[in-house]
Amino acid sequence: MKRGLAFLKYLAVCIAVITLFACEHSSPENQFSGYIEAEYVYVSALESGWITTNAVREGDMVEEGQVLLTLDETRQFIELKAAKEQVEKAQAQYQDLVTGARPDEINRLNAQRKEAIAARALAGVERRRLAALRTKGATAQSSVDQAIAEFNAADARVDSIDAEIRLAKSASRENTIVAAKAALNITKTAVDSAQWRLDQRTVYARRAGRVEQVYFRQGEQVAAGAPILALLPDDALKVRFFVPQSKLANFPIGMTVSVKQDGVTEPVTAQVAYIANGPEYTPPVIYSVASRQKLVFLIEAALKPGSALRPGQPVDVLLTGMSND
Repeated sequence: MKRGLAFLKYLAVCIAVITLFACEHSSPENQFSGYIEAEYVYVSALESGWITTNAVREGDMVEEGQVLLTLDETRQFIELKAAKEQVEKAQAQYQDLVTGARPDEINRLNAQRKEAIAARALAGVERRRLAALRTKGATAQSSVDQAIAEFNAADARVDSIDAEIRLAKSASRENTIVAAKAALNITKTAVDSAQWRLDQRTVYARRAGRVEQVYFRQGEQVAAGAPILALLPDDALKVRFFVPQSKLANFPIGMTVSVKQDGVTEPVTAQVAYIANGPEYTPPVIYSVASRQKLVFLIEAALKPGSALRPGQPVDVLLTGMSND
């Protein structure tokens, strides 16, 4: 009886050892569990405003340059109109400085010149008449001096009007024209800036992809820089998985791995693009030979477009042994 019990105990131990050995070798050494993660493109507007139209819905495929949404443009139209009016004002001021006085101003100065010439001629006649009377002693010297002074003043008046005419016909000083030209260019730049701000009220897709989520819709107010919708480009999927530190050397950057999903026979390939700088482990342990077996490193492998995998989907990663280095 004792021999029978001893035999049964021996048999049970053998079965346990065989079972443990089989379990350890039933899971492939080069297979690791992971999951799919996406690098979304979050679309936002440069300035706040009300959404006037949503051109896409969740699940839509969009191309680069396609309109995604529009924002209210009232303020931007007003700013653009004001900027254009400033250009017209600066252009007129610059043109006045370049071309000089208008014809009506020149005509007015010419009329004043004729009047001044007539006054000078009359003063000349009076000066000569009084000078003749003085030689006869018929008038005082003070009257002659007064007539000479009036003639000189009339003559100076003619010279002054001639100078005004020359100035009116010529352009303004060079520095004044340069300053006016710079002011005109500044107003033109302001128009370009206002036009650009108006254009930004229409938001376009900067990359092709699928609309994953729409956060704001028509009639809602959005803040500048706040995500309005999320795009998933076709090449933005990656698989994240952890490998023991003892296997880390088998996964150099550029290594090709196979990614298998449930229910699909044929795996897809991915290329190792990132390896974490430090390990992760729980619970906290010291780096003994035994504890090193608990250390794992995060690895990310980029999936090729068209994998048909979805973010968050669990997968198995298999080491294929190929490297693109």
